Amino acid sequence: MKVGIGSTNKAKVLAVKSAFQKLAKAFDRPAFSSADFLTVTTSTSIPDMPLSTEQMVEGAIERAHFTFTHFKDLDFAIGLEGGTFPLITPSLNGNPQYFLQNYVYIFDGQQGFLGSSPALNLPKVVVDALYRDHRELAEVMDELTGKTDVRSNEGAFGVFTHDLLKRSASFEIAVINAMVPFLNEVY
Repeated sequence: MKVGIGSTNKAKVLAVKSAFQKLAKAFDRPAFSSADFLTVTTSTSIPDMPLSTEQMVEGAIERAHFTFTHFKDLDFAIGLEGGTFPLITPSLNGNPQYFLQNYVYIFDGQQGFLGSSPALNLPKVVVDALYRDHRELAEVMDELTGKTDVRSNEGAFGVFTHDLLKRSASFEIAVINAMVPFLNEVY
């Protein structure tokens, strides 16, 4: 089995590999355990810092399609995209809340399915940096933590949850969710 990953980011690659190991056991798919994972750097038409669900979804889809055409004979091509989005509802009295979330699109050459991670509420300092100052989350998180390359390690998910849910684990959930339709006959 060949699986193309539309990223070389180590947290995203780890997420895909870990998800496939768990899916192999849960769905009795031994081929998932021995899959050959190929990675490629991709680019999309969306901004580097997606600020809406639509942008995250479009980025994931574009990355999966690019990956599928880049490699030959893939069983699955996987596009992963993280970003933020505002939630505005009357129940919040006009005060939007902003969330971090990840989307994954998995394409097998004929059909594709989306999966998402949980959404994490973001603090005002991060929201202001992203939406007012037009900065990227990776840069903001490195600055807030005093670390380098948080995005490839624990990510904002890991920082704010004190490693209860690291970036790779949040993407892993999204990969599993996107694979579910491929693995259940009811879809």
